[in-house]
This record gives sequence, structure tokens and C-alpha cells, in this order.
Amino acid sequence: MTRRPARFVILLALLCAGAARAEADDYDLDAAFAGAQSIDLRTSQISSVVALRDKVGIPPSSTPVLVKIFDRKSLPVVLRPAFARQGIAAVTINGRYIAILRTQLHDEYDDILRHELVHAYISLASPTPLPLWFHEGSAVHYSMGKDRKFYGQPAKNQVGVMVGKTVELPNDYKQRLQTFNYVLGKVGEKEFNVWYKQAVLTGHVDPRPLLGLDDGAAAATSVVRKRPATWVFALAGAIVLGALVVAYLVSKRAADDF
Repeated sequence: MTRRPARFVILLALLCAGAARAEADDYDLDAAFAGAQSIDLRTSQISSVVALRDKVGIPPSSTPVLVKIFDRKSLPVVLRPAFARQGIAAVTINGRYIAILRTQLHDEYDDILRHELVHAYISLASPTPLPLWFHEGSAVHYSMGKDRKFYGQPAKNQVGVMVGKTVELPNDYKQRLQTFNYVLGKVGEKEFNVWYKQAVLTGHVDPRPLLGLDDGAAAATSVVRKRPATWVFALAGAIVLGALVVAYLVSKRAADDF
């Protein structure tokens, strides 16, 4: 007898909590990450790393990234503040340490690792802290790549039974993914990769020059002048772009440390 898969809608925190800011000594973190997996960004074949390194062309850091799985009930003291908020499944600290809470779903773990490695990669590559919208948009774009995904696998001890859950991004993260997809769709992959590489390497993430815009108002003006038959799509694009510009301007006032 086959049961239906168990399905649960989970907030993005279960997948994309990678923006932990640690107030801890490296000594304490090194102790907590004793025995961790060491990932060399220069040679790793994990898809998000390959995309950033070989496709986008961002030079990888030689700093090894330490990845370790933890059980929530036995977290080291130094990591407890990072996981204090309910639902957090993983954190990236200082670009060097990735802590992931144990999950029995292999595909979910793989996506979480891909996501957190994006945080680590661009944190180590950038000379300045990158804003939250850019960090999380990047991590979702290069890992899960969609706003909803089901993770399932056969139950270990029950033949014919699937276990799993559905992860769905909350609206603000969906918007960050949409803005990345919007820019990519407007300029094409080649120009997008050039912009993205320079954004990471310089810390200047303003997408308006790439789109030929001087300010947020120009975006709405330029799109609504399109043919009447396409005004609905033009307006949607203007709204998405407007959200992107607002996110950028807000981030300039309060940049997030990773």
C-alpha cells in the first residue's frame, strides 16, 4: 500500500537562513567546527560553486569553507545565537563556516548546502559586505532557483511509502528571486553575468546602469510607453524593477554583515 507523501509548507528560513552575523572568536568557531567537511571553492564541483566560478567568472577564494551538520538539541554554545530564531535550518558565518541542522531528506540538504555556499563564495570574494537583497537573491537564484519545491524520498523502514515536505519561499524572498530573473530576462545571460561579477568584486550592486536607467521613475516611464497591447506586462515589469530599486536604496543605508 502506498501512502501519499507528507507535505508541509515551510517558510524560507528552513532553507535560506544563511545571513547569520556571528559575534564569536575564530577560536570558538574552529573548536565548534572540528572534524567539519572542508570545501575548496577552487576545485569544488557543487553546482552553485561551479556557476559562480566557471560560468560567471568570479575568482574563488583560497580560504577553505568548513561545513558541518549539527543537531539542534546539542548545538555548541557559540552557534546557539545564530539558530535562536525558530525555523532556521542553516547559517553561514564570516564566509568561512557553514552550519546546517540535520535533515533526513538528501535533496533538501543538497539545496541548503548549495544555497549557503553562495553566501560563502560571494562574501569571501567581495571587498565589502553585500546587501541582504543581493545576498539572498543570489543564494536562491543559484541554488533552488524556484519559489516552491517538493523534497521527497522513500521511507527507510516502510516499503512503498514516501516521506517529504514542500518548501515555499515567503513573499519577500519570492520578490528577490523575481528581481534577479527580471534583470536576467531583460539583458540576457551574458550581460547579466558581467554585471553580477562586477557587483560582487566591487560591492556596487546597483542594477540601474545595466538597465539603462537613471532613477526609479525612469523605469516606470520607459516601460509604460510600450505598445498598448503589452501594457499589462510592462506595468508588471515596472513594479518588479521598482521593488529592486527600493531594495537597493534601502540597502545603502543599512548594509548587512555576513
